[in-house]
Amino acid sequence: MAEGEKSLDGLELSKEWLEAADSRAELFCYLKDQVPQIFCLKKESSPQEEEELMQSRLLYPLECFLFGEDPQEGLEKLKQGSSSSQLCGRVFKEGETVYSCRDCAIDPTCVLCMDCFQDSVHKSHRYKMHASSGGGFCDCGDVEAWKIGPCCSKHDPGAATAMVTDECVLEPEIYERAERLFRILLHYATDFLVWEENLELSAELQPRTKDNAYYCVLYNDEHHSYDHVIYTLQRSVNCDQADAQTHTALIDKEGRRAVKRGTLRSCQQAKDLIRSNSEHISLQPLRVEILHAAVMAHQTFVLRLGPWFQKIISYSVGFRQAFCQVALEANIDRDQPCLISRLMLHDGKMYKGK
Repeated sequence: MAEGEKSLDGLELSKEWLEAADSRAELFCYLKDQVPQIFCLKKESSPQEEEELMQSRLLYPLECFLFGEDPQEGLEKLKQGSSSSQLCGRVFKEGETVYSCRDCAIDPTCVLCMDCFQDSVHKSHRYKMHASSGGGFCDCGDVEAWKIGPCCSKHDPGAATAMVTDECVLEPEIYERAERLFRILLHYATDFLVWEENLELSAELQPRTKDNAYYCVLYNDEHHSYDHVIYTLQRSVNCDQADAQTHTALIDKEGRRAVKRGTLRSCQQAKDLIRSNSEHISLQPLRVEILHAAVMAHQTFVLRLGPWFQKIISYSVGFRQAFCQVALEANIDRDQPCLISRLMLHDGKMYKGK
């Protein structure tokens, strides 16, 4: 897709969502078509291709909606009008080098990216460095993370103003769009993070044609060893030892792994075999679920939204205020708590990697 086409599509889409009587319905109509096309619909897809499609078809239009114009232009205007640019908020990629000051960090999780570390007072202190597992962000500028020297030289200007006023630097129109977008996406993300096997997609997200394409998904637990899982997979999903070892390592790292893709019947057979074979080893069978390909696609996208949210809220205290406002607001449906409470109450059931 040419750059001009990408810009036109993203801007036109965001304009339609903004002008719609129900932005949520319009956005969901778009997501129900695009998300399964990008994630999990194909048997095999290139991670690079997936990333490029997600950026151009999903995240770019969302950012156009947020800024009301091309995101780069909107971000430049935001930087020019911002009086509080002291937070770095760089989101770390897996394997990226991060630094922590042994003398000044409040706790070992307080870290700096390489650029901020090189321009900070901590360079001359006792420090340690390690490779990030991905998903965290740079704490430069966070006064609660450091005993002294919270800002590097690049992020220090404006820090005093931000600490005193902590004012929202967003234009009212941008703040309103941010609140609207965060409300739609945070509810969407929470629903899929607390998803249970027996649930059905809402009518708004139901695919136009429901293919007989499912995944048999195996989850991490604290009851079975590596060898137990490898043994079970070899006898349940017809994979060799190398594939079983790969599946097991990724389950341990990411919290879950699709170990089979096929029809509902074939995935049900695989699930029954996994439970049966794992029960022979341990009294407690492995946790395994069957998820439709469309559900897996939306869950995959939700996990990618996490780093995107981190990036967006790092741009402005106004975005952080809008994000917190939505995450903590009382639910219209009084039978459910706020979004943060929903996630915390469901924490024991959520899959986790290392």
